[in-house]
Amino acid sequence: MAEELFKSTLLGGFDKEDVLAHVERLKAEAWEAQEKLHREIEDREDKINQLKKRLELKDDQYARLESEIKEKYQKYVDNYESIGKLVFEAQLKADEIIAQAQKEADSIRKNAEEEGRNRVFIVQSEVDRKLAEGKKHYMAVQEEMNAIVDLINQAQKRFMESYKEVHRIVDTMPESLRDLEEEELQEISADQELVEHMESILGEEEE
Repeated sequence: MAEELFKSTLLGGFDKEDVLAHVERLKAEAWEAQEKLHREIEDREDKINQLKKRLELKDDQYARLESEIKEKYQKYVDNYESIGKLVFEAQLKADEIIAQAQKEADSIRKNAEEEGRNRVFIVQSEVDRKLAEGKKHYMAVQEEMNAIVDLINQAQKRFMESYKEVHRIVDTMPESLRDLEEEELQEISADQELVEHMESILGEEEE
């Protein structure tokens, strides 16, 4: 199927410019997919950092609330000796306030932590999905590159067969057909250069 991507030459090789252009497009697509994946990962990391900051703010709120509770409680303790009987009622009220405030603080913290975990899980799942998609795209590109390598190997084999055939024909042709021989040899030489150039490009990709 990959043979349909390229134009054929007279001796069964492939058009050099056509093959090179296709390889460059594949490289550009792979690079673009990689860059897009990196940007998406960075965006997800920014969201995770924002969620961490929100959790820190919740912790600060919890600490302030706890401090306020202690201050209110301390006021009742400081006035204990001067208010007599009222101190008992005040103590009960303080305990009630503390219990209620502690309950609210625990609820806020629990909800914040649960929300943070859920959001981190969602973001991480999205990052994992994008990574899987990127890997799948990379494997598809790699398979196509392998197909091109097979085509190049086939072209090189056909080149050698054609080269031998041309020399055999040249050895039996009259002198007046030497010009045609030179044109065919030039085209074969161009195919050989294409094969060598493609092997060089694919060697760089593997590195």
